[in-house]
Amino acid sequence: MSIPVSGLNISQGRCHVYFAFDLGLSIDLERCDRMLKESAERASFHRKRRSPVYFDYDPAPLRLSQQGRVLRHDLFTAESAIEVTLFEFGAISVHYAFPLSGPFESLVALSDALYDNKTLLADARERAMQLLDEISGAVKRPNPAELMEDYTVFHIEKLQTELPLVELIQSARLTTAQILRSDGSSLSEEEIREAISHHTSYTEDDLVIIDWSAALVIGDKVEDVIEALEFANVDLLEMRYLDEQLDDALKEAYAALSAGTRVRASLRKVAQLQADSAMLFEAVNNALKLTGDQYLARVYSLVTQRLHLLEWDSSIIRKLNTLDSIYHKISDQAGQRRSEFLEWVIILLIAFEILYTLLQH
Repeated sequence: MSIPVSGLNISQGRCHVYFAFDLGLSIDLERCDRMLKESAERASFHRKRRSPVYFDYDPAPLRLSQQGRVLRHDLFTAESAIEVTLFEFGAISVHYAFPLSGPFESLVALSDALYDNKTLLADARERAMQLLDEISGAVKRPNPAELMEDYTVFHIEKLQTELPLVELIQSARLTTAQILRSDGSSLSEEEIREAISHHTSYTEDDLVIIDWSAALVIGDKVEDVIEALEFANVDLLEMRYLDEQLDDALKEAYAALSAGTRVRASLRKVAQLQADSAMLFEAVNNALKLTGDQYLARVYSLVTQRLHLLEWDSSIIRKLNTLDSIYHKISDQAGQRRSEFLEWVIILLIAFEILYTLLQH
C-alpha cells in the first residue's frame, strides 16, 4: 500500500494545459506569418541535452503569443499570456499556464478541476475560431472540426523531499495516481499500478510519469519533454480526425461502388479522398523527427503507448487500404463497362455490314 505523503511541498512549478483543434487540410505557414497581426516565430525544440541537429520539427510550426483575459478559478488563475502554435498539417494547439506551489496533495483537487474544464475549453475554441477567420486565406479547405483533444502537464521544478525521485513513485503512489487520473477516490492497487506504470528519467534529478490525460514532470530543463507531450496531444487529435474522415470516405466510396453510375466522377472523388488522407497521415507522422535523441524517443514511445497512437495508425492504414481496394473495384467496374460498350459497338457494326450487304444484293 501507499505510504501517506505529508510534508511534501512544491517550491516552484508550472501547470500547462493544452487544447488541440483541427482547422483544415493544411496551413501555408509562410503566408500565415504575413497575415498575422501578432508577431510570430518558427518553433523549435529547446534542447537541454546533446542531440543531433536533425532532431526537430520538419517543417517548424508557427508559434505566437496572445494576450487574453485572466481566467480565474477557485484553484487556479491562468496567466493572461497564451501561447498558440500552428502546424502545417492544419492543427492548432492553444496553451495555458499558471504557477504551482504548496502541498503535493493539492494537485489532486487541481487535476480534478482542470479535467474537462468548460471555461478553458470555451476560451481555447473561441481563440482557434478567431484565428481561423484571420488566416483563412492561408488555410487549405478550412473545415474546423468539433473534435478536440486536451492534455495537462504538471511540471514541478523544485520539490521539497529527501527521497530519490524513483522512490517517490512508490511512497506517493496513491497521490500520484489520483493526480494523473483526476480522481480523488481511494483507487485500487491495480488502478494505481496502471496509472504510474509509464515513467522514465534522464538523470537522478528528473522524472516523467505519463498517463492518458495528464503527465507529471519533475525537474528543471525539461522544456523539450513538455513540448513532446504537447505534440503527442496534437498527433492524437489528427489521428482521430483522420479516422473519422476515412469513415465518411468509405461510406461515400461504398455508395459510389453500389450505385454504379457516374463512374468517372466516383473515381475522381475516391482518388481525391485517398490523396488527401494519405497526405495528412504522412504529414503528421513526419512532422517530428525524434531520431537521434534516445531519451526523447523513449518519452515519446511511452506517450505513444498511453494514447494508443500505434493502434490509431493501424486503423488508418487499414482504412486507407480498404479505400484503395474500393478504388480498384470502381476502376475495374468502369473498365468492364467500357469493354461491354465496345463489344456492343462491334456487334452493331457487324450487323450493319451484314444488313448493308444484303440490301445491295
